[in-house]
Amino acid sequence: MVDRRVEVVARLKALEDAAAPLVTFLQNANAIQELRADKQYNLHMLNDRYEIGPDQIEALYQYAKFQFECGNYSCAADYLYQYRALCTNSERSLSALWGKLAAEILMQNWDIALEELNRLKEIIDSKRFSSPLNQVQSRIWLMHWSLFIFFNHDNGRTQIINLFNQDKYVTLTTKLKVSMFCY
Repeated sequence: MVDRRVEVVARLKALEDAAAPLVTFLQNANAIQELRADKQYNLHMLNDRYEIGPDQIEALYQYAKFQFECGNYSCAADYLYQYRALCTNSERSLSALWGKLAAEILMQNWDIALEELNRLKEIIDSKRFSSPLNQVQSRIWLMHWSLFIFFNHDNGRTQIINLFNQDKYVTLTTKLKVSMFCY
């Protein structure tokens, strides 16, 4: 037990150190105002002015993920949001969005969770996946996570009906019902 604690604390310290330059930057309100919608500009500016590069940005993702795993959902959600603003890898950005959605659900921030859910839905419905199966799996996961939100959000019952009755999702619900009866 003590060995595991030492291991976890050492990992936390290593992640904190790796992400420190970017975390320090993100805590400076004046510096954050320099960021723009253009990710390439941001990456170039961060590298030139603050010596923050891809390694620190990736470290922020790892640090946010670790914070999530430790139950610090608020911190994880904030860092994943910031990470997405800087990330140029669409797969990793999508992973960060899933993490942010989970963190918002766990904090019971239903309005923000609904915004993240809609963001994910838009990406899933418009993105080209490596295979149709991956897109179907993403839609199923979206439907699964949506239940937490819709059953707790004020307007959730209407929204769940709207989501599950959309053409792209109604076929999934039909297939899920058939597969459930087969077992």
